[in-house]
Amino acid sequence: MEGLPLVSIVCAWYNRADFLHDTLQSLLTQSFDSFEIVLVNDGSKDPRVREILDTFDDPRLIVIHQTNAGFVAAIRHAIDASRGRYIAVQGAGDVSEPERISKQVQAMEADTRLGVVGCLRRHEAYNVAGVSTALGTHGKAGPASIDDFLKGGNPFSHGEVMIRREAYEQVGGYRPFFMFAQDRDLWIRIAAAGWKMSNLPDVLYVRRNFAGDGVSTNRSKLYLQQAFSSFARQCHDDRLRDGADAVDIYGASAGLLRRPHPALAEASAKIALQSLYLGDMDEARLYARRALEERCNVRTFATRLAVESAAHFPLLRRFYLKLLGHRAGWETLS
Repeated sequence: MEGLPLVSIVCAWYNRADFLHDTLQSLLTQSFDSFEIVLVNDGSKDPRVREILDTFDDPRLIVIHQTNAGFVAAIRHAIDASRGRYIAVQGAGDVSEPERISKQVQAMEADTRLGVVGCLRRHEAYNVAGVSTALGTHGKAGPASIDDFLKGGNPFSHGEVMIRREAYEQVGGYRPFFMFAQDRDLWIRIAAAGWKMSNLPDVLYVRRNFAGDGVSTNRSKLYLQQAFSSFARQCHDDRLRDGADAVDIYGASAGLLRRPHPALAEASAKIALQSLYLGDMDEARLYARRALEERCNVRTFATRLAVESAAHFPLLRRFYLKLLGHRAGWETLS
């Protein structure tokens, strides 16, 4: 490859060997041509990952094998080893449509203050047998503001974003403290630094959820994601008030200074009800208690009451299951 690539596509990979070809072929066949792919194999236990990666012979693909260090360390390693002006994140096992990189570059080139650009995406769920189910199109086209990350959901699903390197480096990139919600923490800091963010109106990405693998299918991971997400919001408030946050000052010990947050109370209550619906009463009671401890309000009190009564009275449990069954989404965690 002559000269520096304009775009560095970075990917942290762990296992998911069956989906390596799909992901890499979707990147190597992009309509845009000035790019490199930096893929970090983060100590995959499945030996097929290394074997499959060794079959690729393309100068645009740079593979780094390392011992397992976790997503944040792996993606930081990939970015540090990359050279492009724009950093395109790619989720392991996901697929980028052929025009993704081209259209995101066009958006970046058209507005020099655009720090992060995403797109709409199709979601698919894969069960343990590898059978997929379409979950529809997700995302909202248009600008994303800091309030979206502080008060609402996350406009990005992470794997589909392109980041301007200047913006990434200005705020210090991904912070190792954030085992989960590292993207929300990064987006809040980039937005607070005055950079714009936006989602393109095109469906340019396919995001895959894997049963038993990842945050959305594991309640303990989901809870941790919500806890870190709430802490990222707290860090923003602390920076506005004090000029620095707990992570800046105390590093790995910052979590000791976490304050109760209403968003985590709401998330814990939902996880408790999902656990009740799925028949895991031990987890239902655990997360109902955590919700009430996080914040005592009508919702968390009612959730604790419902879970405890369901645990003691089978008839009430059947009633709650029927009630929850009429609400879409309780059978899954996504």
